[in-house]
Parts: sequence; C-alpha cells; structure tokens
Amino acid sequence: METTDYSLPDLIKKAEHYAAMAEHCKEDVRLKLRQWGCDYADEQRVIDALVENNFINDSRYASAFVHDKLLYQGWGRMKIKAGLFAKHIDEEDIDNALNNIDEQTYFSVLRKVAAKKKTNDREQLIRFLLQRGFTYSELSTFL
Repeated sequence: METTDYSLPDLIKKAEHYAAMAEHCKEDVRLKLRQWGCDYADEQRVIDALVENNFINDSRYASAFVHDKLLYQGWGRMKIKAGLFAKHIDEEDIDNALNNIDEQTYFSVLRKVAAKKKTNDREQLIRFLLQRGFTYSELSTFL
C-alpha cells in the first residue's frame, strides 16, 4: 500500500469536507482514508478529530440510514439492521434508531412494497418480503 502525500492537517481537512457533503459513519471515513493512502495511526487520529468536531456521529448516521432505507428502498427492520452491522455501528445505536421507527409508517411501507410486487402467489410474496427484511410475524399481521 502506498503512503499518502498529505500531512495530518491536510487529511483532517479533506476528511471534514468529505464528511460535510453527506452523512457518513466511521467505517465510511476509514475506507475513504485508506483509498487516499492514509496509514493506520493517522487514520485513527483523523477519525477522532472528526468525531470530536461532530463531523461524524454513528448514532446520527444510524438514524439517517434507517430513515432512508425504510422510505426510499423499502427495507424492513432485519435488512436495515444487517446493513448497519456491516458498517460496524454499535448495537445500541442500531437499536435506538430502529426503535424510533413510526409503526404506522413502517406498515405503510410494508403494504406499498407488497403492492408493487405483482404476483398472485402468496408464498412468493412472503419470500420476497422476507428478503426485504420484514419478519414473518410482521407479515402474518399484514397478510
């Protein structure tokens, strides 16, 4: 792996700009720093500086991720949780974000996703919704 030509203050400034453009978690920033050729010691210092200055916040990221994946991709709780685990978000932050989902909105999204799936086969619809991250108990109250 090649090393970066950036100094630590330059890396922090570049990472702040990256984090200010959209909501990112620590893992997103870590991957971007590696693309830039940052070594591990500087990587951790940059992330600590971004957290300290509130450019990145995993709790805030988890809430935004839950909101976007539910409303725009039609994902259920299980798939959202798996996505957040893949980003190395703390389980407490994940649970807090998932607990803030409005039940009425959640089941509205479930109905909308189910209606978009053009099938008369009940088993196929159930498999599709399970793949989207909805639990069987949620489906049993819906179907």
